[in-house]
Amino acid sequence: MNNESKGSLNFWFGFFLGGIVGAFVIFILGTKEGKKLVEKLVEKTELYEEELEQKVAKLQQHGENLLHEAQEVKNQVTQEVEKGRKTVSEALVSKMDKALTKIEDIQKKGVALTQEVHHHYFKRNGKPLVS
Repeated sequence: MNNESKGSLNFWFGFFLGGIVGAFVIFILGTKEGKKLVEKLVEKTELYEEELEQKVAKLQQHGENLLHEAQEVKNQVTQEVEKGRKTVSEALVSKMDKALTKIEDIQKKGVALTQEVHHHYFKRNGKPLVS
């Protein structure tokens, strides 16, 4: 096909399509049935719009509820972690205190043992050595 016949075909297709659209517009605007059809379409559109708004509101409320619940769970977890941290901290301090007390006792025993060994074994002419 050459360009001239394609243009002619496009013209007739556009002419036919324009006629159908024009007939539809005349039917809708010019007849009682068309006006009733438009009214029904408008009513259904409004009904669907209201239903959609209700569903969106429900989804928003559900989302807000989930957000609130998530915040509560976060707060509970935070509180539990703080309790655990305090418990762990208190237990750690207690164990460290016991360990330091044992170290001090061992140091005292070591000093006493060193003094005893020093006085017992480090003598010259039966008298303890003085440092």
